[in-house]
Amino acid sequence: MKKTIILSAAMAFATFGAFAQQSATPGAATPNSKMAPRATAEERAKAQADKINAVAQLSPDQYNKVLEVTKNSVAQRDALRKSGGEGDDVKAKFKAIKDQEEVQLKGILTPEQLEKVKAARAQREGQGHKGE
Repeated sequence: MKKTIILSAAMAFATFGAFAQQSATPGAATPNSKMAPRATAEERAKAQADKINAVAQLSPDQYNKVLEVTKNSVAQRDALRKSGGEGDDVKAKFKAIKDQEEVQLKGILTPEQLEKVKAARAQREGQGHKGE
């Protein structure tokens, strides 16, 4: 009986190391993490352009132009996040970036395509998702 208790205790202590937390690089996903690593700026811009394309059925030329607009917007937002600012000033700058993107999209998309994109964004925002 005594040997069984000692053996059980030894096995329990031996397994503690397997469940110890491992330190990870900030922003990197660990094998057990539920959060995936953040996509690159280019991947996020392409995903945004792909969403617009799915809704508005863009021509190849329009898609390339929209992709450039989204790359620029994502880069500006990333730079603003890295600046470390807070408060209403930063919110105003994010809104300015979004407004600038809207103006550029108006120059690329037809009025019908623009309405489809706006409707899709409104629906996503209504579901609690934030557009980037």
